[in-house]
Amino acid sequence: LFIRLYALYLAGEKRREEEAAEVAEPVEKCQVKNAELEGIEEQLAALHERGALQDGLLLYLYGIVLRGLGRRAEARRVLVQSVHACPWNWSAWLDIVAICSDLNDAASIRVELKLPDHWMAAFFWAALLMELQRNEEAAGIYAELRQCFPDSSYIMSQIATCQYNMRNFDASQVLFDDIRKRDPYKLASLDTFSNILYVKEQSAALSHLARQAVMIDKYTPEACCIVGNYYSLRGEHEKSVTYFRRALSLNRNFTPAWILMGHEYMEMRNTSAAIDAYRTAVSINQRDYRAWYGLGQTYEMLNLHFYALFYYRRSMMLRPDDARMWCAMAECYHSMDRKAEALNCYEKAHRCGDRERVALPRLARLHVELGNRPQAAHSYEHLLAQSNCGPSYPKVSGGGLSTEVVEALKFLMVFYREEGRLSDCENCASQLLDTAGAEKDEAKAMLQDLRVSAEGRQLTPEALTHGGPRRFNAAGLWTADQPNM
Repeated sequence: LFIRLYALYLAGEKRREEEAAEVAEPVEKCQVKNAELEGIEEQLAALHERGALQDGLLLYLYGIVLRGLGRRAEARRVLVQSVHACPWNWSAWLDIVAICSDLNDAASIRVELKLPDHWMAAFFWAALLMELQRNEEAAGIYAELRQCFPDSSYIMSQIATCQYNMRNFDASQVLFDDIRKRDPYKLASLDTFSNILYVKEQSAALSHLARQAVMIDKYTPEACCIVGNYYSLRGEHEKSVTYFRRALSLNRNFTPAWILMGHEYMEMRNTSAAIDAYRTAVSINQRDYRAWYGLGQTYEMLNLHFYALFYYRRSMMLRPDDARMWCAMAECYHSMDRKAEALNCYEKAHRCGDRERVALPRLARLHVELGNRPQAAHSYEHLLAQSNCGPSYPKVSGGGLSTEVVEALKFLMVFYREEGRLSDCENCASQLLDTAGAEKDEAKAMLQDLRVSAEGRQLTPEALTHGGPRRFNAAGLWTADQPNM
């Protein structure tokens, strides 16, 4: 019975994909359904009501049919019965993950689901936490599982993916290199590894990975995505799109290919095709923040900031601790002249870590626009502290100082002068002497003004009464020698 009904289900899925491919509008694509679902559901529902549906595989089929019909609560209940009857069916566990990922509270899911006391449940919780973007907790569970399965390349690849999701690219790359040494013919998850090499612009390593993937099996979505990333890094976006389309011809539900193809269309300024790709990715997996973020970027490129803000909010709800989401929302608010909301978003981005280091400079500039000079000075001081403690800001000005640091020093030089903090003002001006251009001339003028002011203060009647020689102190200002006691 299972083979007959499952074959009928697969035939209906094939026809559904063919019909969806002929539909142009993404909204209409989502409305195309498997025509065989209702017939299969009638047969299995009758068995389930009589208590005759005890086989784990038939329960799994009944669960995915209910999910296809939109009856998610019933589907989850039946799928839980399926994993009780057959806990080794990983496909059933993955469908439970897909249904439960709509709920953000993993603790409530743990209470609601009465899962079997089986070691497969640990794999389920780790996969669910990854889907909920709680990557650190997921990596902890996988680390415990690795003690029981030390040679499992799947567990290692999941840990590497967790590190990638947490943007620890170096740690993730080390793990993927180890996986390739242990299992040189494994292609699963290597598309994520190619993303790391793309971000780090390691073209030679990406080229080597692409050649190996094609030699192992070029007719897999992962291999096509790796080659697509290689051509994207070379700037050959048309070829890149060709390979992402090839990946989708092999697996229409391979979400990474839709997202990467959307990125390529963005590079080609084909916004309508990018929107179509991102929306298709969202329809497949609504918890993939990259698709929502890509939609936001596309609408922002079209200057439709209200729509962009909607999609950025959706991505932020999935990744509330990602500073990039908050910075993107702040940019939209700023463009809509809603500066108070933009200010709050930049502050939140700064508290979330802001590895790209864009929040503090923009926060300071926004304070300047609003006339909050003390708050702007506070932000610029944080910026200077960051530049001294960590890697420098990327945009380099003359003399080795980044553009943001020069901007901060220039503002603080004037601010400290206005506040009477002359020593701090002179320190900022001295650092600006290492730059080139107008900032260096302004710093020289400020130092000259400070020296003239210092001489004026030293030549007051009270100072002349003490007499005695005068000289420059360590800060470069005139000072009088102390009289002998």
